[in-house]
Formats: sequence, structure tokens, C-alpha cells
Amino acid sequence: MIESHNDFDCNGGAFYDYLIQEGYNEKYKIIWILKHPEDRPLVLPENVGWVPLYRPSLKKAYYVCMAKFFTADNSVTGKVRKEQKSFYLTHGAFGLKKVKGKAKIPASVDYILSLSEKYTAILAEQLSIEYPSKRFVCLGYPTLDILNRSDRSELDKITQDSFEKVFLWMPTFRKGGGFRRNDSTEEQKLGIPLIDTIEQYYELNDYLNEKNALMIIKIHPMQDLDTLKVKDQTNIRVLTGETVKKRGIDNYRLMACSDALISDYSSAAYEYLQLNRPIAYVLSDEKEYKLGFVVDDIRALIAGDLIYSFIEMKEFIQNIIFENDNAMEKRIKLREDIYKYHDDQNCKRLVDFMGLSCNKN
Repeated sequence: MIESHNDFDCNGGAFYDYLIQEGYNEKYKIIWILKHPEDRPLVLPENVGWVPLYRPSLKKAYYVCMAKFFTADNSVTGKVRKEQKSFYLTHGAFGLKKVKGKAKIPASVDYILSLSEKYTAILAEQLSIEYPSKRFVCLGYPTLDILNRSDRSELDKITQDSFEKVFLWMPTFRKGGGFRRNDSTEEQKLGIPLIDTIEQYYELNDYLNEKNALMIIKIHPMQDLDTLKVKDQTNIRVLTGETVKKRGIDNYRLMACSDALISDYSSAAYEYLQLNRPIAYVLSDEKEYKLGFVVDDIRALIAGDLIYSFIEMKEFIQNIIFENDNAMEKRIKLREDIYKYHDDQNCKRLVDFMGLSCNKN
């Protein structure tokens, strides 16, 4: 039984795609636990079914009793038999923002995926789990298989134009997520950090146009869209959770299409490390960010340009245009610290750890 952050996505979705691709559904029944069953594909592969997450059903109760394995990215389904195994896959690598006290893993979870021993120490602290612990298994995240295999074809879903450089800006959400949550006391006048006026936004587009560069602003799916005041321009594309789903865009394939990432406190920056490409961090509301951070000195976990102003944003763009990669050495070292593996075998390691066998093999 598989659950993911937003159905068929994140680590659960990547793991599911691997199971189908390799023919594991010919031997095993796969059941999706769906948040939005009304949006599910009308036709699912052989031996694949679904049950709702938020409402009870006899079918759901039956499969929960019969399942051997549970995987979850976000909402953990409790076990009912001792021999069942529960895996928490997470829905992203760690970010700079502090989640201790907010992210809680039930005691029923047997295994928690991790990236490396050094990363596990930080993850355990954020999840309030004693370290070291045999619950953590350093197998890598399934989504990173997609990142390491992808080409630039995902860009065709966004534009048919060609550009010298493509920048991907993925700000974490500040306001949204339900219950009127607001993680920053700094007002985001356009619904994105750093840029305060529509005139600045147009200036950014003109600057990108001058450099024959494209910027894709990928809005976090939990962000309150009522605050979003930016729209597509000649050299800027704005993607929301709705447009991403409508166009069938995958975050990790999209990352692989870009020449540089602009992030902040998000896990996106640490997933992007696997590509070993330039990263910038927008920290314009660092002092106003209410959640706090995973370590006292976040600069020890940053391997890229720090952006506090609009001018510094333009300077970063210019550096990438002229191939000035100022943080390469630090980025490579941080990548080695966080990741035990740099391949596309994360799903295979998880399958092997579970002891699954495939009819094809």
C-alpha cells in the first residue's frame, strides 16, 4: 500500500513507477491510498487498485489487514499485524527550515529512508528520534532516480522557445497550508519573496530577455494563491500546483531542465545538489522567518550565492550567463556529505531491502 504527498507524486510516486516499469505488479498487488481519488487515472495497470485516505471503507479495511508493506510520504497508515512492515519515505530531502515538533513519525513505522549517515543525524533531530537508530536506512530517495536519469525534454511542456540559460526558482511556501498558516512575518506583496513591486518584476523579465534567459517560477503547492500577483511574461513562466498537474510536469524532470536553481529554506536546494549545478538561496526574510532553522549557522549547509536584494538576484543571473560558478568546490563537498549514493539505483535498493522478487527476473 502506497501513500504520497499529493497522489502519484514524490517518493511514493517514483517508487510506484519503478515497480510498474519493472513488472512487480505482475506478482504483487499494489494499492494506492489516495487523498484525491476523484483525480485518479481512470485506468490503472494490472493488479493496481486504490482506496481513499480520508474516509473509511470495507475495501480499505481489507487491504490494510492483508498488506505486507506500507509506504508513506506524508500520512502514515497504521499496521494491524506484527509481520507487516511500514516505511516512511518522506516527501523531500531536508531543507534549512526547522520542522522539529511539527513532523512526527509514529512508533509503528519500522524504517525511515535517509541519504547518508551525516544527513541522518540532522534528520533524527528534526523528527525527534533518538540517534543512532536502526529505523534509519541509508538507501537514498526514489525521486532522485528521476533526477539522475532525466533530460531537457520536460521543458517542452512549458515553452517551445529556446534560451541560452534556464533558471528555476522554487520558493518554499510562506503563507498557506491550511489553518491560516504564515511562516514569515515579512509581507510578500506579490506572493513571492524578494520582489516587492510589479515594476521590479517587469524589470526582471526585461533583464532576462536581454540575456536570452528563461526563469521558471514554480510556486509551492501549499502556497496561498490569493496572494499571488505575478503572471507569465516573455521570459518568465509561473507554474502553480494546478498548472503543473494540468500539464503533467514532474518537479524532478523540471529540475534536470534547468541550468541553475534559486531556492531558499526548501528541500529543493538539497535535491538539486545531486545535479551539481549552481544554486542560489533567497534569504531576504531570514530574520522574519518564524520556523527557525535546523542548525544555528545555516551557512555551514549552504553552497551557493546568498541573495538578499533584487540587485543580487540579477548578479547571480549574470554569473550563470557568463559561466562563473563561484561555489563549485563547496557544493561538491556538501554533496558528498549529504549523499551516500550519486546514482539512479535508489528504488532498486529499496526493493532489495524489502526482499521483493520480480517475475521478469
